[in-house]
Amino acid sequence: MAKLCVALDTNYKQATELLESLRGYPLIFKVGYKLFISYHRAITDKVKEKGFELFLDLKFHDIPNTVKEGVLSAKDLGADYLTIHITSGDQALRYAVEVKGKIKLLGVSLLTSLGEEDLKSMGLCITKDEYVLNLAKRAIELGMDGVVCSGQEVKTLKEGINKSFIAVVPSIRLEGDPAQDQKRVVNLEEALLMGADILVMGRSILRAENPVKKIEEILLKLT
Repeated sequence: MAKLCVALDTNYKQATELLESLRGYPLIFKVGYKLFISYHRAITDKVKEKGFELFLDLKFHDIPNTVKEGVLSAKDLGADYLTIHITSGDQALRYAVEVKGKIKLLGVSLLTSLGEEDLKSMGLCITKDEYVLNLAKRAIELGMDGVVCSGQEVKTLKEGINKSFIAVVPSIRLEGDPAQDQKRVVNLEEALLMGADILVMGRSILRAENPVKKIEEILLKLT
């Protein structure tokens, strides 16, 4: 069964109120730059104290030893999931895998805000699907636990990679929600149909009149 991950891309007050009101629900909470840079352990400890899984979304992209040290620090914070850009290179991913412990390492392929035209502007003569599949294959071969990708690519990756892995789909929208700054987005039903394992949702929940009720409605669709 797919898991729901709530992206805490909001202010500290709303984030902590949401954590308190959802205690006991089977959820993952994603902490990214917005809260982590300002609040660090104050927010990550809060997620863990309330009994939730912690998805630390810092998208490491650096030289091998720096990535390794970042993974070690994430372990100290109790992270259950951690993102690393696959384009950091083989050695960086190897180092990360060596020290990860129980953390599930998730390789970031192509950000969902980017599309075919962006690859062309980078000078890459390859299709979006080829690019994502090549990166994802390499990440899983090197021991990463999963891949962050658009819901549009999940089916292709599941068919093209001969090994079990976690497919994490960010920027999931509910029917009628605007795509805003994202280009390669899918709605909840499409993501489930394609085989997503972790569904990451933020704005559709955080901007709802009743976020708890909205989460309850979404969880029912995942059962």
